[in-house]
Amino acid sequence: MKEQFNMNKQKGFTLVELLVVIAIVAVLAGAVLIAINPQALIQKSRDSKRLQDMDTLVKAINLSLADGEITLAVAGPLSSGMGAGAQDVDGTGWVTFTVPVGKTGLSKFIPALPLDPLNTTNLYTFQSTLTDYEINAVLEHADNTAKMSLDGGDSVGAYEVGTSLGIITSGS
Repeated sequence: MKEQFNMNKQKGFTLVELLVVIAIVAVLAGAVLIAINPQALIQKSRDSKRLQDMDTLVKAINLSLADGEITLAVAGPLSSGMGAGAQDVDGTGWVTFTVPVGKTGLSKFIPALPLDPLNTTNLYTFQSTLTDYEINAVLEHADNTAKMSLDGGDSVGAYEVGTSLGIITSGS
């Protein structure tokens, strides 16, 4: 007589196998996080926004000056703090100027003044004379250190744009 073995073969994974797979996935996830450095990516993203804001604001001010929509006044240094009306484009925001009668200020070119993405310790700074202006922004990521020191201005710790990059002194 032939013996018949009835082995119940169970299909699935053992607890040890599952734990090994979970451990491997955790190690790989940690390695990926270290490799991509999400904090650096966030800093670079905020710096990109700052550079875009500076470019947009300089264009708006220059076009407004050329069109006679605004005239510069002696002001500053003023920062883009979070006070009421800080983003107003009528000369009362953190970028101050005079609006001639019948003109609209910067509103013809931008809807609101930009604020720094963090707007806490890092603020945009504006200062002007009757003929020139300067706007500064502090960039976070170490890759942008050269950009701040080689922008033509007098401050190595700020990215400077405008028509005269010596108006805001390093101590302001």
